Formats: sequence, C-alpha cells, structure tokens
Amino acid sequence: MGRGRKTIGGILAATAAAVTARAAIARPPEPPPPPPGRPDRYGWRHAEIFHTTRGDGAPALLLHDLYTGASGLEMAPLGDRLEEEFTIYTVDLPGFGRSGRPSMRYGPDFFFDAIVEFVRHVIDRPTLVIGCGLSAAYATEAAVRLGNLVSGIVMLAPPEAEGPELIEAPTWRPLVYQGLRSPLGAAYHWWHASPAWRKASLRGALTVEPSDLEARAEQLSRSARQPGGRWALWSLWSGDLAWDARPALARLGAPTLILWGSEARANPLAPEHYHSVRPDITQQVVPGTARWPHVDAPDTVAAEIQRWWAAEGPGDTP
Repeated sequence: MGRGRKTIGGILAATAAAVTARAAIARPPEPPPPPPGRPDRYGWRHAEIFHTTRGDGAPALLLHDLYTGASGLEMAPLGDRLEEEFTIYTVDLPGFGRSGRPSMRYGPDFFFDAIVEFVRHVIDRPTLVIGCGLSAAYATEAAVRLGNLVSGIVMLAPPEAEGPELIEAPTWRPLVYQGLRSPLGAAYHWWHASPAWRKASLRGALTVEPSDLEARAEQLSRSARQPGGRWALWSLWSGDLAWDARPALARLGAPTLILWGSEARANPLAPEHYHSVRPDITQQVVPGTARWPHVDAPDTVAAEIQRWWAAEGPGDTP
C-alpha cells in the first residue's frame, strides 16, 4: 500500500511539473474583447485598472463577479440596456481581465480600496454602484467609505449566509493557499481555465444554455490564462476573498436594491437575513435566472433597476 501511494504521488507530481513547464513556455492567448465604450486605464497604486466609459447621464459603475476568467465583459449586456439613462463605467477589477495583476495575496481590503479610489479619482460624482456576487458585497463597504459619493447600490445575487451568523473565511485557508502556489496548484489552474471546464461552469451558472456557449467559454479561458491570472484565483479558491456584506449594509444609508436569481439561492432565507439588517431595502427575485440574473435576463434586470431608480434615486444629478 505504501509503495502504491508513493507511485500515485509521483505520478501527480510529474503531471503537475509537466503542466507547469508547458504553461511557462506557452504564449498567452489574446485577451477577449473589452466591454463596449471608450477604453482607458486608471493608475491605481497597486495596479492599473482598465475600464470603458459610454452613455450620458448620472454615473453608474458596473462591477463583475469574481471567478475564473472574470472581466467586465460579463456586465456588457446590462450596460447596453442602461447606457441611455446612465454614464456607464465598466471595470475589470484588479487581478482580472485587462487590469493589472500584481503578484500578491489578495483580500477584500484590496478590492474595497480599488473601488473607493476609482470612484474618487476617475468618476468624482455621486455614483450608482452595481455589483454581482462578491463584488456586490465589496461595493457595500466601499460605499460606506465613500459616503455622499455613492448615490445608490444594486446587489445582484450577493453572497448568501447559511444562517444569521456572519460569513467568515475558512480557518484552513493559509494551508490551501500555499498548496495552490505549488506545481499542483498550477496544474489545477491550467485545467480549471480550460474551455471545456469554463463551458461546464457556464452551464451551471445560467438557466438557459446560450447559443454562443462555446464562444463565451473560450473568452473566459483566454482571460484566465493571461499572465499573472493565477494570483487572484489562488486567493479566491482558498477562501481569502470571503466576506459578508451585512455589517456594512447596516451602516449604509444609500438606497439599496437586491436582485436574486430564482434558481440559484442555496439558502431560501437569504433575503430575510439581508432584510434583518436593512428593513428598508428593496428586494426582488428575477424569475428564470440563476447565479447571474443580469446575464440570464438583462432586459428584466435593467427594467427592475430603472423602476427602482426612478422611485428611490436622487433624481437629476449635476
């Protein structure tokens, strides 16, 4: 039995070493196209933040979810439907897409600061912040720090707590993070970023399989395989980026809308947990949607945002 285990371990190590060597000599693929709009870069102190701008009206900042291959391209369909009413700023969060990917361990504070500095120094006007998943959670803390520079928050399928207790990063994350930095972690990233795995992930995240599923999976794979793409994902996979939005939400005075995917909630009581800290927030379930309601049903999500903004927003913003 001992010899068998050593053999299996040797095979895994050899496979990981081969994958690492192949990744080291392979030329990175071309990144996927950026979101529509005028491209620009903000020179944040840790990394350049790539973003596009389009539309005319009150500013709205669109923040994508965090996952393998993530970029601002995820938010493009929603931006298409909001640009007549808002000036749309769509960013690639640092560590993803075309933004800088510093070789460092990532945590929630890294993203809080990036959002805060971007709004202060690039937009510099009261802004509607629209985030998905983890970025929706990070947007609440950023909004508390920004004060009057945030006119409202839209949270698309934010993190769900299993109960009223706070979401906490797992205690084993340092060990997992170090393991992911090994050749085995490099091999895992190579497989996880493959078009086949990205296609399977999309099928699990969307309620209806899109006709361009192959193209979307290829775009995610190309984004994930950019130089430095592993650093943010190591932090994500090890649990370093876990964060609960509710304490910040309780301190936030800005109008807030939460939209849930009807087929994605692991905990049916999640809306009640958010309601307990902010009874005044508006919450809606978007029928026929899963993890990303804005991707499954961008028309419906945009209409819900516009309806809520007309009722709860500050009106014309100078």
